[in-house]
Amino acid sequence: MPDYSYFLQGNPNDVLIQLVEVSHPSFSKVYRYVKNAVDGVTVKHENGIDYWYEYSPLTIKKSKSSDDLDQSLDIGVGDLGLEFPLDIDRLRQGSDYNIKPKLNYREYLMSDLTKPMLSILNLEVTDYHPKKTGALFTCKAKQLNLSKSGETYTLDKFPSLRGFL
Repeated sequence: MPDYSYFLQGNPNDVLIQLVEVSHPSFSKVYRYVKNAVDGVTVKHENGIDYWYEYSPLTIKKSKSSDDLDQSLDIGVGDLGLEFPLDIDRLRQGSDYNIKPKLNYREYLMSDLTKPMLSILNLEVTDYHPKKTGALFTCKAKQLNLSKSGETYTLDKFPSLRGFL
């Protein structure tokens, strides 16, 4: 089911601005792209500092559910320019090759660029697929808890649970 929260929250003439920020210690700079502001846009992040985002043709596909911790995004970038592929090569050849790039996703309303309407921060770029006309990134939240905790309740261990089934 599509997310209609934007359409229910504000002015129908307002524009939703979608922003992507990619960073890694080996990169020469932090890459900031905006999907739907052709002239670029300056926004204020959560830390109170203004940042410039340049336009790039993006496709952004969010995970089906945003109310759990398994957040993921698929981001297609149409034109990466000349620097980004060089930074990817630098990443692969550098000493930080085992560190995954970080991706931050933000949404702003054009009427208020001082605070994000939605922020999904510190996603890891798990897959990078270069294409002829750009690239496709798959980004997921970092797995913080990979071990099971607690006790598994089964009917063999706890026969009295049968009455609750």
